[in-house]
Amino acid sequence: MALDLDMAGSGDGVRLAPGLLAAALTSLTSLGNAAGQFAVMARIMDPKTLVARPGVHFGHAVEEATGRIIPPDGGPPRADRPILVSVRIDLPGDAQAPLQARIAALRDILLDLSADGFVTQAEQVARSSLLRSIGEMRARPEDLARLPGVPPGIDGQGVMVGVVDFGCDFAHPAFRDAGPGQAGPGTTRLRLLWDQNGTPPPGHPLPGRIITPAEINTALATADPYAALGYVPWENGYGTPPPEKRLEVHGTHVLGIAAGRHPGPRLGRVLGAGVAPGAALGFVHLRPRALISDGDATDVLDGVCLLFQAAHDAGMACVVNLSLGANTGGHDGMGLLDQALDALLAVPGRAITVAAGNNQTAGIAWRGKVSAANPVGFGWRFRAADASANVLRVYAAHGGPMPPPVLTLTRPDGTLAVDETAMQQGAAVIPDAKGGIAGLYSFLFLAPSMDGPLSLHEIRLLPSGRREVWQVGLTLPIDGGLVSDFDAWIERDDVADSNMSRFEPLPAGTVLGCTLGSLACATRPICVGAYDRDSGGAAGFSSRGPTRVGEQKPDLVAPGTNIIGPAARGGQGSQFPAGFRASGTSAAAPHVAGLVALMFQLRPRLTADHLREILRATTLEAQANPTATWEPGMGCGRADARAALAMTLLEPA
Repeated sequence: MALDLDMAGSGDGVRLAPGLLAAALTSLTSLGNAAGQFAVMARIMDPKTLVARPGVHFGHAVEEATGRIIPPDGGPPRADRPILVSVRIDLPGDAQAPLQARIAALRDILLDLSADGFVTQAEQVARSSLLRSIGEMRARPEDLARLPGVPPGIDGQGVMVGVVDFGCDFAHPAFRDAGPGQAGPGTTRLRLLWDQNGTPPPGHPLPGRIITPAEINTALATADPYAALGYVPWENGYGTPPPEKRLEVHGTHVLGIAAGRHPGPRLGRVLGAGVAPGAALGFVHLRPRALISDGDATDVLDGVCLLFQAAHDAGMACVVNLSLGANTGGHDGMGLLDQALDALLAVPGRAITVAAGNNQTAGIAWRGKVSAANPVGFGWRFRAADASANVLRVYAAHGGPMPPPVLTLTRPDGTLAVDETAMQQGAAVIPDAKGGIAGLYSFLFLAPSMDGPLSLHEIRLLPSGRREVWQVGLTLPIDGGLVSDFDAWIERDDVADSNMSRFEPLPAGTVLGCTLGSLACATRPICVGAYDRDSGGAAGFSSRGPTRVGEQKPDLVAPGTNIIGPAARGGQGSQFPAGFRASGTSAAAPHVAGLVALMFQLRPRLTADHLREILRATTLEAQANPTATWEPGMGCGRADARAALAMTLLEPA
């Protein structure tokens, strides 16, 4: 069994989970490993400090910066730059000795190695993906240090970075300031923590509890700050993760990417700092499934408003990140929440970054055409383990001579569940085969959209517990050569992967249409997709535009694959890793939120519209080709902090 470890020259101890060691040794014993060795892959920052030790064998090393191979020669590899190297450690003692005794002996060897400059962390990755991703955006301090007009150490100071999400580990060093004379993290950087799941004070009009910095600092001084504050970041998410994933808290990861500070020498080899580590912080912990999966949008709007107000009261510009998404609405920027966010962003010094969504390959979006002569049929597939309601919405234009399409729904057994009669009534209960309720159907005429009036068919079905496929049919009730465009979306269901329904595999050449989350279609927020860091193109999962009405979203893309951000419990004790790795546009959007904070530090009165124009005009692709056009997956291209800040400086102070 091989593990990926980090070995750097701080000599601050060994963190190797005993359970993981036991698993490795058990595996070796059961396989009858004659060599009796424990193998690790290591990254060593300063190979010159390595010394030979009995029982420690170095294999091939690779110089990280150049790819130069250093063959093994029986001793420690020699290089002037950081290396990646394979290391094998002879297991001590008799193979028949008790397992716990062998674990203890191996730990003694690892402790000896730490005196030679090795720091081994079994749950630590070989290099900091966050440091790499910020480097790709040219947003590191060294990237900006010699940019004329940029103050030394620009870090978002004087700006608030707010996040509306699920779970903020307020105790993580990334979200604390080192106090005077302190070697480690001190007081909180959070100006506001609103736990919408808490108990509100009597008569308070908002859900939950708004926690003050003073309350957080009091809790930080205790042995168990989570119990002292009465707030547990890894509870009340929009899903119920398995035990091994409980500390991979979405909001903590997002906030750390945007504005986490360097967590100190021990944890810094894993995380590094976020894009704007000097910014003030605000966090709103939503109630379960708010906005997500057809949830309530009001909690989101309240959270954004409260963050903007707190920043205003403190005299700060503010950027709010929304790594959230749903498939409600017509994906045209005309939803009420879309319009509310656009209105908020009419005020200078405010910005919102929104994740584009991860729906490109999810099989939950489809655009097509239907006529009386060419009806459309498609399958809606449920998994056997599905345990939550599934929602399908079909939007189509109507008005003038164009009638709305007629929808039919057929059960897996071939019997008709919904027909034109239900549409004429506007709503119907869908019975199951036993006379119970399988779901609900509704038909609505919607207010005018950006491209005219819309009709909406909505179906909500409860799963039967079996793997099954329902059939949906669309046709126009009159001919006359009329052809109607339609867009269909299945609502996200994030409680568990097993709950996610999808369209049956569609024929080759099918147009997916807009796969963006509905919130990503608002006009003034900055919509951020993710790019693949190996190919430089759009990540396969990253949702594509344009919006249903042809608006250019996403605006740009940022790093969103294999990004390491803070984990809950922040490396407290050897059993808790400092960070975890995740991919998605949820990780891409906060990269841009942090960049916006840097732009606000230079010019705090910029408007959201102007910020978006600067970001779109300064991407790497726009610099390489000023005539480059917007693309559905990449938007205007990859974010470039150095170029964006240089253009920001051209604006009046």
